[in-house]
Amino acid sequence: MFRRLLSTLIALTAGLGVGCSPATPLKMHKDSGTRGPWCAPNQRVQLGQRVVGKVGWGEDRWKTYLVDDTGREHDPNVIADQVWSYLERTGDANTIMRNYHQDGRHTRMTVIALKPVVVILESRPLPPGASRSIAAPERSYWVAQVSSERSHPDYRDGLRWCSPDLKQPVTPLTFSPAGEAEIPLPNGRLHLIRSGDECRTTRE
Repeated sequence: MFRRLLSTLIALTAGLGVGCSPATPLKMHKDSGTRGPWCAPNQRVQLGQRVVGKVGWGEDRWKTYLVDDTGREHDPNVIADQVWSYLERTGDANTIMRNYHQDGRHTRMTVIALKPVVVILESRPLPPGASRSIAAPERSYWVAQVSSERSHPDYRDGLRWCSPDLKQPVTPLTFSPAGEAEIPLPNGRLHLIRSGDECRTTRE
């Protein structure tokens, strides 16, 4: 009986990715360094994957990690949860959800920097006829709207930013007539430039 229970627990933890060695080398993405957040002036994170368990019929379950300029790994899921938890504390999460359910506006959040974490928020109308209840009340839906793997956020009127590390609640971005904006950092700045439908970013 004990052996059967032990075997069941081992199978369950394997499926969840528990017990995989964190020392397993990452398999770096081909476009690593060209997307994802800025981790230092003129330097983006590296993106890599490793197997963290099994899914389905025994296929490998791969997970993406971000590697900063010091070699430290960051879990995108942990960052996303950190961002949404901060928005819950500031009350901005309620505003985002209300905009979705009452006004039919969807908000996507793009992490553009680590150390400190900085996020750009963009909102757009839901497609005509789209349900406004599909995202309620699952918290996981909103956490999943925080991405650390995009190259640039989209440009939309009314772009905003926030930072859990800087204790900066959601704040409107002000663009110059030339289509440029800045976010000051303790060790530099983030430069944002409107480029068609994109909002390109650099870190200086």
